[in-house]
Amino acid sequence: MGDPSGIGAEIILKSLPNISRRSIPVIVGDWKVIEAVSHILSDGDKPQQDNLKKILKNNAEFVDLGILKKVSFGISKVEYGEASYRYIMEALKLLFAGEVSAIVTCPINKKSINSAGIEFVGHTELLAHHGGVNDYVMMMANKDMRVSLVTIHIPLKDVPGSISVEKILKTITITSDYIKRYFGLEKPHLKVCGLNPHAGEDGIMGHEETMIDEAIKRAQNNSVDVEGPFPADTLFHRTDCDAFVAMYHDQGLIPVKTTDFARTINITLGLPFVRVSPGHGTGYDIAGKGIADPTSLMEAYRVAEEIISNIQKL
Repeated sequence: MGDPSGIGAEIILKSLPNISRRSIPVIVGDWKVIEAVSHILSDGDKPQQDNLKKILKNNAEFVDLGILKKVSFGISKVEYGEASYRYIMEALKLLFAGEVSAIVTCPINKKSINSAGIEFVGHTELLAHHGGVNDYVMMMANKDMRVSLVTIHIPLKDVPGSISVEKILKTITITSDYIKRYFGLEKPHLKVCGLNPHAGEDGIMGHEETMIDEAIKRAQNNSVDVEGPFPADTLFHRTDCDAFVAMYHDQGLIPVKTTDFARTINITLGLPFVRVSPGHGTGYDIAGKGIADPTSLMEAYRVAEEIISNIQKL
């Protein structure tokens, strides 16, 4: 369910009648939050509210952790951060017990999580920790474009010192390997962004491209179909590859979200399990208003099913 004060419960309720019947959704969260959202969506009409709950019970299994007695929408609180954490930990228990095949996470609020003493920047880092991996990649994707990130949630001023030949190479390699595994592409073609304007223009605007070029050459020597570094301002206007590799958060996320914001999703590559999520945040500004768009969650669920199907064919 993600952050109980965000739009997670709302987009879950709105998604359920529209997702495929290829699998059974198992929702982990608080029933009190579902009740609050169903009241909002039904405008207080009791029969309609009961119908929304019936839709949930007929289309999914619900694991009620019973943490919250009530919820206020659109605010950060310690107890909401704690609840978010416990939801994801319960989902991991189900996953490791073999009771579910994948995790689709609704957004969490990083401030709430951290205020509750959870020392992870976000879902991705938390899941990597419990998955026992150090090498993982955040990929944002929609039907037109996939973009992997070398660095994720760090200040822009720290990016140049955080990239290295090894880190870029790992991002390229993991991206290539998991596109094969998750999407059934035999030899995916990747394109890599430079860091600086004009990809450094032969060192005039920066020298980080030397590292990027070395990582690309090493990947090519390992039979990865990859090229670059390319100037980022001209790279994304044509999608002529299976994935792009960007050096930092906004460099990669602006183009992918601009092409199709509603259907952009987040896929974590490198984990020992499948994790997909909507490409947006908690939506505190619209939480509790009944106007949240469930499209990204529906797409995330569809892609999770697709990935599991492709893995089963291997």
